Amino acid sequence: VAPDSQFRYRAGLIHVLNEAAADGHCYLPQPKLIENVIKLLTTADHTPEEDAIADIIKDMALKDDLIREKSSDQTLLCYLPTYFHTEQNLAQLIQSRFCQPVAQDMPRVRAWIERFTKSHKIKLSPQQRLAVEMAAYSRVMILTGGPGCGKTFTTQTIVSLWKAMGKSIALAAPTGRAAQRLSEITQLEVKTIHCLLEFDPKTMGFLRDNQNPLPHTAIVALEASMLDLFLASSLVKAIQYGSQLLLVGDIDQLPSVGPGQVLADLINSGHVPVVRLTKVFRQAQQSAIITVAHQINRSQFPTIEPISDNPVSECLWHGGGHHPKHGLKAISEIITDLIPRLGYNRATDVQVLCPTSRGLLGTRNLNTVLQQLINPPSPDKVEITRGGNLLREGDRIIQLTNDYNHEIFNGDFGIIKAIDPEEMEVTVQYGKHTVVRTRADLNQIALAWSITIHQSQVSEYPVVILPIYTQPYMMLSRKQLYTALTCAKQLAIVVGSKKAISKALRSSDGQLRYTRLQQRLESAFLHPTIAI
Repeated sequence: VAPDSQFRYRAGLIHVLNEAAADGHCYLPQPKLIENVIKLLTTADHTPEEDAIADIIKDMALKDDLIREKSSDQTLLCYLPTYFHTEQNLAQLIQSRFCQPVAQDMPRVRAWIERFTKSHKIKLSPQQRLAVEMAAYSRVMILTGGPGCGKTFTTQTIVSLWKAMGKSIALAAPTGRAAQRLSEITQLEVKTIHCLLEFDPKTMGFLRDNQNPLPHTAIVALEASMLDLFLASSLVKAIQYGSQLLLVGDIDQLPSVGPGQVLADLINSGHVPVVRLTKVFRQAQQSAIITVAHQINRSQFPTIEPISDNPVSECLWHGGGHHPKHGLKAISEIITDLIPRLGYNRATDVQVLCPTSRGLLGTRNLNTVLQQLINPPSPDKVEITRGGNLLREGDRIIQLTNDYNHEIFNGDFGIIKAIDPEEMEVTVQYGKHTVVRTRADLNQIALAWSITIHQSQVSEYPVVILPIYTQPYMMLSRKQLYTALTCAKQLAIVVGSKKAISKALRSSDGQLRYTRLQQRLESAFLHPTIAI
């Protein structure tokens, strides 16, 4: 293919937009799209001209291979069609299906709340009581708040109210890991959204949609910060007209891995009722992890206990020098010496979380180091090398893609139970599932002694170790630091430099995401459509 061929330019444009989607964007401004395409397609002998790329974009837009629209400052924004239509349809669906409140006898609801709290000997804060009351009459509602603020307790109370009203209720979460953890916490059945919508591997689509809606009259979507554009659209599309939707999530967590920032856009639109729980309850106030997480969320420099053999709190600081090589040494010593002394199992209890996969303290290098420390080679452990990666029996791995046939999803953890080096097959235990990964499947798994903070989202681990430095690739934001700490259930150890923490606190929002769901919601409510 000639370097200046139109075919090559078109392919480059589509590739750049797909890469942007992988970074969470729904579109790119045309100047940035052109800049990225030129960077991608430049060779030693040829540099594409801006005007030539702009002409291709115009031609693709005329053929509906791209969709362009103008922003408020007249900048052209470029979408792949599926992202544009999904974003537009989601806004219209929310407006048309959830704009009318539920007619409700509120004195009766308040009387039920009084009886329920009295009989269960519980007390709701004013914010929690407001959330329960709003859930009685809101078609769609968002419940958000940080750790220790009572989101789970409030959700359970709302579910009890809905049950008393005779509603058919379904609870769902974006990932299998989140669904399992929330089932244990809430003592309620929580499905994955894929399971709730009845994903069909044959068609790679959902059986539940607007033609075959869910039979439930109330839906609770937990960990809603993880909802990307397409999953949110599929869920809303499958909710029958007249039903209610409660979205529960921590808006201060990192946004979804997939494109969009649905929860933030819904809140910022001002057209969806929101209750934000801010009061940290007394029991949670005793947790140093929760205290530090809230300090970070307020951009305050956290008060963390220096590491020692006899810590008095569950959030510790190790000033591991100013260079990643010092941090690597510190983490190795913590794993080898301190963790066992504190009574934790380094193979099952500890998760190292990193801002990135690259560099000395990125997940790739750390996994190699930690593998040798936690699961060293042994004559009775079979191992294989695939694509430069060593896999050994006993290794913890993470699933990198959705495997619908085996009901294993991106982000699920497993343990390698057996390896057949001749057939290049790896037997992995994923919770209750045992799956044989063939040679062709091995690119779907990776070592998970260390994972990125984004991969850890809405998970919980007994012990979290978090390295933070100001070196290249670390690029830590406040949201990443907050998200990582909230994953620690019993102990969090931060290793690094105070300068890196200060830098993270100033990086309040992390990467800007190009989405327009907020603007589309504002427009949809300004110019409402007929309910569909």
